[in-house]
Amino acid sequence: MQKIGIIDLGSNTTRLIVMAYERGRCFRLIDEVSEAVRLAEGVGASRELKPEPIRRAVHALSMFDRLCRSTGVDEVVAVGTSAIREAVNQADFWTALRAATSLDLRIISAQEEAYYGFLGAANALGLRDGFTFDTGGGSTQVVAVENGRSTESFSVQAGVLRFTERYVNSDPISKRDLRELRAAAQQAFGALEWLKGKAGQRLVGMGGTVRTLARVDIKARNYPLDRVHAYTLTRAAVAAISEQLAQKTRREREQISGLKSDRADVTLAGAVIIEALMDHGSFSELMVSGQGLREGLFYAHFLAPSDPPLLEDPRGFSVRNLARLSHFQEAHCRKVAEISLSLFDQLSSVHGYGAWERDLLAQAALIHDIGVAVGYYDHHKHGEYLVHNSSLLGFSHRESIMLSALVRNHRKGFSDAAPYAAVLQPDDSTRIARLSALLRIAEYLERGKSQVVTGLRVELGNPMRIMVTATGDAQLEVWDASRRAGLFRKAYACDLEILLAPQA
Repeated sequence: MQKIGIIDLGSNTTRLIVMAYERGRCFRLIDEVSEAVRLAEGVGASRELKPEPIRRAVHALSMFDRLCRSTGVDEVVAVGTSAIREAVNQADFWTALRAATSLDLRIISAQEEAYYGFLGAANALGLRDGFTFDTGGGSTQVVAVENGRSTESFSVQAGVLRFTERYVNSDPISKRDLRELRAAAQQAFGALEWLKGKAGQRLVGMGGTVRTLARVDIKARNYPLDRVHAYTLTRAAVAAISEQLAQKTRREREQISGLKSDRADVTLAGAVIIEALMDHGSFSELMVSGQGLREGLFYAHFLAPSDPPLLEDPRGFSVRNLARLSHFQEAHCRKVAEISLSLFDQLSSVHGYGAWERDLLAQAALIHDIGVAVGYYDHHKHGEYLVHNSSLLGFSHRESIMLSALVRNHRKGFSDAAPYAAVLQPDDSTRIARLSALLRIAEYLERGKSQVVTGLRVELGNPMRIMVTATGDAQLEVWDASRRAGLFRKAYACDLEILLAPQA
């Protein structure tokens, strides 16, 4: 696999991600580093970068470059955004950078910044219609998405560091400064006429501030998943956090669970900016994307020459990606999927489920054995862990939990994901049991991993019968599947017989 490093030098933070990949086939994140350099600190109306922030930024970039070279990264893509883009003394930055490193950094336009952010979020969440925004240290970019393409783009100098320096002049913030901060945030989006959510359209947020707000809300709610990607953040939650931050000193804010100390001074301004954006578009909630500009730059490279570089099916790709990285036995897993779906379809009048559940079952079948990459013993538990801790693209938190439960249950025992009840629907325990039962029977009807079973016919009734057809000796498969039918009997409240169909 090749390795590429993506560096994003922002107004507040500079970050590096390193991806290992086979172009167009699979990839994984293998390293990530970030440093709060505050490059735009003290810039103000002069638009002049100060010597100390330049020093901090160049030092961080030099360390990132050293890390990439020492770990065998094949290619480095480095970009700079609004702080560099708007600086009147870019020459000072370039002189310092070239004296310390040979890193080739490209300044991207506001439109490019918005576009790459859109690519990251659209691939990560499967967004094809809606809006994305990225609030950084110096600016906020907003993109309208229709049919998987960026149709409108807007950039405004409303960033967390810029607004903090301009409007937060006391600790805690004074009522007058808070009014001026809110007024400036509302004015920033006054000309944004096309940001109006329609039915079925989502607002997706990126950047350190929105991730911070999500972490604070997760902690406050005792949410059972410590995961900001694909987290739904309500307008009411943003308002509550904003009010809490406005009433506290910086030292007090540093004690808020989920709020990192290096963001304790700038998060209030970011929350107010996001409030204003949501109000302007009449959005009651937003979805948080853990991927943005850097990942967008990677997708442009990974999917080249596709235009736009969007995964056709992010969910399906993500599952196949995880399977490939885990060295899955493709023929076996596809046969388990085939048998599972045949059972699902023939039992549709019994379980009453539809396309959504069918897709979850199919995806689970492809990755049910990935835990073997860790070790055979308890590989169903290893698989559950791998799914639970993978950044699966396009899956909601509820879906990720259910998928990991299906993988956990494919072999023996039963986990109904009860610890995550706050994320699941009331009938999901039954749904997990019924789908797991089908996956388990399919797994054991493929016991020999030789694809000997060619088909099956379900005879409804009590007992239920599964008549198995095969091209060779399938007595082992029928015997072992029959031994593992207990979950089916419990989930469907009927007895089950699994028999070999007479040879024609």
